[in-house]
Amino acid sequence: MKQIDCLFERASSVGVAFALLVIAVGLSIIGVTILPVLGIFLAIPVVIVAGMFFFSPRSKECHI
Repeated sequence: MKQIDCLFERASSVGVAFALLVIAVGLSIIGVTILPVLGIFLAIPVVIVAGMFFFSPRSKECHI
């Protein structure tokens, strides 16, 4: 793997996690206001997936 590929690995993981958290907040707001059951049940797995992206380890190719 090229060094340039490893340069943005952590930033992209954090970016995806942040985007998923924004989606989860939107679903939570929808869950509170419009669709109480459906919005909350969709927001919980999105928060879990965002946490997985945020705390994901670096790939073995990018370790020094």
